[in-house]
Amino acid sequence: MRAYLQELLVYTGESLVFEEAGELIEKLLHIPVNGKQAERLCHHYGQLLEEQSPEKKLQKDSRLHYAMVDEGMVLTREQSWKELKVGRVFPAAAVLAENEGRDFISSSSYTAYLGSREMFFDKLCGTTDALANLVWIADGARWIWNWVGDHYPQAVQILDYYHCKEKLCLFAQHAFKEETERKQWIEEQEELPFADQVEIVIANVAFMHLKAEAKKQQQSLLTYYGHNKERMRYGTYRQKGYLIGSGAVEAAIRQLVQQRLKLSGQRWTMQGAQQMANLRVAKKSGEWKRVRDLIVNQV
Repeated sequence: MRAYLQELLVYTGESLVFEEAGELIEKLLHIPVNGKQAERLCHHYGQLLEEQSPEKKLQKDSRLHYAMVDEGMVLTREQSWKELKVGRVFPAAAVLAENEGRDFISSSSYTAYLGSREMFFDKLCGTTDALANLVWIADGARWIWNWVGDHYPQAVQILDYYHCKEKLCLFAQHAFKEETERKQWIEEQEELPFADQVEIVIANVAFMHLKAEAKKQQQSLLTYYGHNKERMRYGTYRQKGYLIGSGAVEAAIRQLVQQRLKLSGQRWTMQGAQQMANLRVAKKSGEWKRVRDLIVNQV
């Protein structure tokens, strides 16, 4: 019973504000508990998860997998807002149609780390090193692509299409005052990467004569597209049936970070935020048994 009660407190505490978690358990079980107990247990077992020896989350697998990386911000006591790096890895076979134009992902393996990029990638490798057929999708962050290129040179690299279009639209707002002309230009340009002709977009932007403010946006777009043009072959990706958007990892940021670590009034120690992230990763990855085993072995 003691182990079961601890698990309930940890399970609710990783989802709810600690005080609410204690109130819920007391209401349902008529056992006097409080938020401080939920808080202590969550931090304790979250730390034990951090100290566990790294495990390969997936066995050797030749199936197509997607890997995505992004960052969410957490308010910490030591360093104010701090980036929590999040990785999401899932097999292509887990992408299932929910309804017309909308898919859902039936299973994923998550990684979350509040510290250095190097340590984050060390954690992520516990999943990705086992996968022989990887497609990486991310925004234009250099630190992501530099690491992917160094560690997985044979993997497919795809620039998130929605970041690509967002940059194009931002430039067009500065380059065209007339809305109809702007929309028509955007439509013409966005079709080209789907014919693997991003170089034509780059040329079209480069040859435009613009005023000073628009020139800044022009150079920004040219730099962004120039660095990522080999990741913008959307025609080829579409033919191969690949995803081209990183919405799955953006959803992971909302689920892992915003829905618990960024609730109203939440301000964490660095260690406490990582401990809570560890619990949420275990739950979202379908690995709650790791937490249960730790509790049983402690009680």
